[in-house]
Amino acid sequence: MRQFFVLLLMCLTPLAHAQLELKLSHFGSDEHPANIAAKQLAARVAQRSGGKVLVRIYPNNQLGNPPEVLEQVMLGAVDMSLSGHDQLGKYVPKFDAISTPFAFKDYAAADKLIDGDFRKWVEKDLEAKGMVYLSAWEWGFRQLTNSRRPILKPEDARGLKIRTPPAFAYQAFVEAIGATVQTIQFPELVMAMKTGVVDGQENPVSVIYNLRLNESQKYMSLLNYTYSSMTHVISRQAWDKLSAEQKTILREESAAAGKLMRKLVREEETRQIADLRSLGMRIDQPDTAPFRAVMKPAYDKMRIKIGTRNFEEFMDLLKRNGD
Repeated sequence: MRQFFVLLLMCLTPLAHAQLELKLSHFGSDEHPANIAAKQLAARVAQRSGGKVLVRIYPNNQLGNPPEVLEQVMLGAVDMSLSGHDQLGKYVPKFDAISTPFAFKDYAAADKLIDGDFRKWVEKDLEAKGMVYLSAWEWGFRQLTNSRRPILKPEDARGLKIRTPPAFAYQAFVEAIGATVQTIQFPELVMAMKTGVVDGQENPVSVIYNLRLNESQKYMSLLNYTYSSMTHVISRQAWDKLSAEQKTILREESAAAGKLMRKLVREEETRQIADLRSLGMRIDQPDTAPFRAVMKPAYDKMRIKIGTRNFEEFMDLLKRNGD
């Protein structure tokens, strides 16, 4: 009998070692399209890998704030993250170029560049930091909200205190329109709005809606002033544990999940805007020309921060892609 259990243990041990669990952290809420897409990723990777690769999802900053999580991915303590361009830009300045104010006219233009030339432009830089680029997901065009007054032209923002994440491109925009920047981490955003620590903030419609910011923010200006998305990255340490077939599965399902998130976010925007209006939020869609006209200080700051060469190369990418 003892020999039987020894043989059984020998048979089961290789199976246990064959299973790999990957931690995926992101800052979306449980109900956000990011988490819905992440669940699809986990289910399909498990199915296609025969249960040998399991993706464990940690939404809503469960493993820490976005900058902390990205550091853990670089160190290999967390396997994967859905990180914003602003977070990745700390280590690969080229990512910050995506946030250039008014770089993209619409979602189609953003998709074309980010999935094509931009990805090729940043992949090696990312690998040098110990991470592998899997795919681009979504976050959305960023809009401006506040509790004081409608913002229909840059002058309307003067004197307002606007919350931004610790991301220089968003801050450069806020300063260019004459408002005062207040840097507050994402988990403290809702409370800062409710307590009036700041007058307003900027985020995509889906974030504004899911966080119920309309409860403290009476006005929203649809400016599409900059585009931001989550980038699915995996640590080199975790990547090297996968077989060639498993790497293919993860890449393909990451791309599919990213497309699902884009679809969900974009389809929901129209409904969310209508719902916010019905809840009493005033939503305006101002002419963006006056806002574009005051962006030179923001562009100058971007040149300094990401480097003139990076900034000019990004502008060339935009031209080549028809924007």
